[in-house]
Amino acid sequence: MASAKVLVLGFVLLASLGVCTEGSAKVKKDFSSSSCPTPFDLVGGKCILVDIFESVTWAEGRYLCEKVEADLVTLESSGFFAALLDYLYFKELVNHDYWVGANDTETEGEWAWLNGTPVRMGTPLWALYRYSSNDYEQEPTTSSSGSTSGDCAYMDQSRFLYLADDDCGSAKGAICQRDPGVSAAADKTRPAPKRKPRRRH
Repeated sequence: MASAKVLVLGFVLLASLGVCTEGSAKVKKDFSSSSCPTPFDLVGGKCILVDIFESVTWAEGRYLCEKVEADLVTLESSGFFAALLDYLYFKELVNHDYWVGANDTETEGEWAWLNGTPVRMGTPLWALYRYSSNDYEQEPTTSSSGSTSGDCAYMDQSRFLYLADDDCGSAKGAICQRDPGVSAAADKTRPAPKRKPRRRH
C-alpha cells in the first residue's frame, strides 16, 4: 500500500512538471539542431549527450564529458528538468542511473552545481526515500545507515529519475551538457570531488 502511494506521488510530481510519457503528443520528436554539434541533441535550450554505454564514477563521467567539450548536466530549473525527462522518456533511456553535475564535497549537506549555484532542495528535484513501512524522507538523506558518503548526485531510475545521492565512486551512466555554440570545458577551475571534513551537527 505504501509503495503504491509512492508510485502515485511520483506520477503526480511528474504531471506537475508537465512531463510527457511515451505516446504523448507534446514530446518534440526532432531534437537535432544546427546549434548543437553531433552527437548532441538540443533539449530545453541545452546541448545534451546521454552516455548509457559506460558505467563510470562521477569524476570519470565528468572527464568523459570534458572530452567532448561539455560537462555533467545541471538541473537549475524545473522547466529544463521537465524537458530532459521528456527527452529521456521519448528516447527510451529511462532504465539507467545518471550522474549529474552536483555534489556536496566542499561542505557536507551544502549541495551545489558545478558552476557554484546552490542546488534546490526538496520538490521537484529530489526523490523520496522510504526507510520504514510508514516513514519517508526526501533525498538527500542518511536515514538508511547513517552514512554520509553520498557526496554526488544522480538521477535514480528506480524512482522516476528524481535525484538521490551516492558515493562518488559508484558506477553509473552520465549526462553531458554544453550551451549551444559554447564549450563548457573552457573553465577548468572547478575541482573534482574529494573527501572533506564533515560538518559537525
